[in-house]
Amino acid sequence: MRRLGVESLRRMDEVALVSEHLPGLRDRTSHAVNLAVWGDHGPVVVRWEYGAHALPITVRVGATMPLLNSAMGGAFLAHLPEQLTEPVLRGQLETETLDAVTRDRVDRIKDEVLREGVATTVGGVIPGVTSLAAPVFTAGESFPLVVTLVMPARGVTEQDVARLTAELLSSTRAVSEALGHPTDLHRP
Repeated sequence: MRRLGVESLRRMDEVALVSEHLPGLRDRTSHAVNLAVWGDHGPVVVRWEYGAHALPITVRVGATMPLLNSAMGGAFLAHLPEQLTEPVLRGQLETETLDAVTRDRVDRIKDEVLREGVATTVGGVIPGVTSLAAPVFTAGESFPLVVTLVMPARGVTEQDVARLTAELLSSTRAVSEALGHPTDLHRP
């Protein structure tokens, strides 16, 4: 019980420290930014900073997001062990086992995230919204946190996505380093 309590306090500190960096990322990009932790049923949004651009809908703090259709879900899929993600994925898909098509999709998501450093979705959870998500790692062996940029899909060019991806990766690497994680371990 004591160890669990200490772990909970430590995680709260990590969330607080990462949260301090969210307004700066929002201000540099002008887009909404959120922070997610891994919960019992998947990624859970714990912070949301509204950007300058109107979104058709926002996700509330406390919402659990899907693994396959959200950028934050893709980031967790790529950086968490399969023994954690697969039961959650089966629960979200309401199936006993994952079929070959789903496994192939999961593998493609993981490969892309590990190659690019970010997970990207366009209209995944909310039609008309583009999301970019990247992990923040800590010094310990705890699960990563995930920071997501959320923007209207309309009017976002490939150059915008490239610029925003670079800003997101720069920010998450700097925060990971501030938390004591050697950043060269998770560069694409």
